[in-house]
Amino acid sequence: MGVIIQNMSLRQLVELFIRENALFQPGATLVLGVSGGPDSLCLLDLLTELSHTWRLSLYVAHVNHRLRPEAADEAERVRAEAEARAWPFYLQEVDTKNIAAQNKLSLEEAARNLRYQFLAEVAQQVNAQSVAVAHTQNDQAETVLMHFLRGSGLSGLKGMMPKTIFGDLRIKEFSKLPILHLVRPLLAASRAEVEAYCAERGLKPVQDASNRDTTFFRNRLRHELLPKLAHYNPKIISVLNRTATVLAGEHALAQEYVEQQWKAYAQAAEAEVQFELIRWRAFSIPLQRALLRRAIQHLRPTLRDIDFTPLDAAVRWSRAALTGGQCDVAEGVCVHINYTAVIVREWEAELPALATAPQLAADGALADGWEFYAAPLSHWVLTELESNSNIWRAFVDADKLTAPPTLRARREGDRLQPLGQSGHSKLSDLFINRKIEARLRAHWPLVVSNEAIVWVPGLHLAEPFKVTADTKTVLKLEFVKRET
Repeated sequence: MGVIIQNMSLRQLVELFIRENALFQPGATLVLGVSGGPDSLCLLDLLTELSHTWRLSLYVAHVNHRLRPEAADEAERVRAEAEARAWPFYLQEVDTKNIAAQNKLSLEEAARNLRYQFLAEVAQQVNAQSVAVAHTQNDQAETVLMHFLRGSGLSGLKGMMPKTIFGDLRIKEFSKLPILHLVRPLLAASRAEVEAYCAERGLKPVQDASNRDTTFFRNRLRHELLPKLAHYNPKIISVLNRTATVLAGEHALAQEYVEQQWKAYAQAAEAEVQFELIRWRAFSIPLQRALLRRAIQHLRPTLRDIDFTPLDAAVRWSRAALTGGQCDVAEGVCVHINYTAVIVREWEAELPALATAPQLAADGALADGWEFYAAPLSHWVLTELESNSNIWRAFVDADKLTAPPTLRARREGDRLQPLGQSGHSKLSDLFINRKIEARLRAHWPLVVSNEAIVWVPGLHLAEPFKVTADTKTVLKLEFVKRET
């Protein structure tokens, strides 16, 4: 992020940082996210000063989240600051609490998403190349520390980048945006330098009382943990920023290698990514984790903070799992193994078919023209059985059944061992993971043998009943819908 020269003014410091990191070019059009606090007011004033020599066109954008009584007054103060500098002002008022509740988000997450969505909308309206926000070195230190405490890898510990694209924010609305950059000119400055600049320039920022509310995790880091760490190292803010800079370089180098491997070995389609099984198992575990993360991002470009634990568990499972198994790895995404490939795919790819699943009527019979058949195969080839793509057909080892297969509805406490997995899972959890609607679950037919679940049609075959090379008799199970 560049070498900072001592005894420079904040304007010189920020201008050098902009040049070194190529945040934008002279003549650029920028949208500024301005809350009215010290950081964003400082950014507005600094870029206004630079606009004369850099020929910048600035647009000021503010979101009133309606979370505090004084929010409307603060919006008007930001409007006044923009108009005093002759910059256009854009305001959006949103019911953040209601939107957070509707989308099952925290207030922080909802406010963040709404803020960036509005900034992107304004940028599109005014044809801006970049959006500038006012994160400082203190914000960077808090971000790095927060990710460290959550057990993040390089992608989290590198902190915020001086320049990134909006698509990297993992917000749904940005996935198909034209290239729009997010820049952070004040990562060159500490919060103390920003506050000193505001005092020197006679700026009167608003003070958001919620920034001192320690019920928020970041505020606890800011007001409690970082001051304690400063007793051990008074330069903790600059140390954490230096760490972020070093790890950003390491992350970029690692990503370059991962992208090379991705282009060479990943077969990526819209709803799934495949890797050749033999080659996959020759990869190191760290590379497998990185490629699996890359595959999840390909399928779920808006998913943030992919959890290491299920990611690592899926990788280790994939190194030893038998063919036919599958393992959940992230929201709506699973890993599947067949004889030739490791497949990362979306559960949603099967949802249209699952929505018309066979259902049991009140008398236990299949409804809506569905019929169930169980018949032994006279001839079979294991690899052909494994390549079965019909979710309403399954093949089982007949000798492992203790009674002829029958149908029943689910019961409280039902469990099974899904194919390819070592442990048992609750049937209710499997339904939830596959996003099966509640109205379908109660009447979903289960194929059982002496009450043991053999097959949940459309979803999971049970591991104990799978066909292997030692199987003598194969039983084909199939649900067929007759046209009426």
